[in-house]
Amino acid sequence: MTDYQTPGSQPASYGSGYPAVEPKTLSIVSLALGLASIFLGISILVPIAGIVVGVMARKREPAGRTMALWGIWLSVATLIIGALLWILVGGVILAALGFAATGA
Repeated sequence: MTDYQTPGSQPASYGSGYPAVEPKTLSIVSLALGLASIFLGISILVPIAGIVVGVMARKREPAGRTMALWGIWLSVATLIIGALLWILVGGVILAALGFAATGA
């Protein structure tokens, strides 16, 4: 048998007509870290990792820009809220120590 093809046809080894899927791995990781940082807001490392991976994803994966942006914004919001909570808790602890020292 010969491997004859009609003019203009593609061999069977080529794609089936679907467009090539662009990688979105970093974008998905950024979104997952952004969502995880909501639940692990006390940790500083998870939101920072989400921001770093999201910025990398925006530069390298144009198809996953939306997921990367969501990951970045969730991580930033969680980092800010976590920092405000740490400041609030620290202020309450210092105020309690001040009241205890004065005997009031």
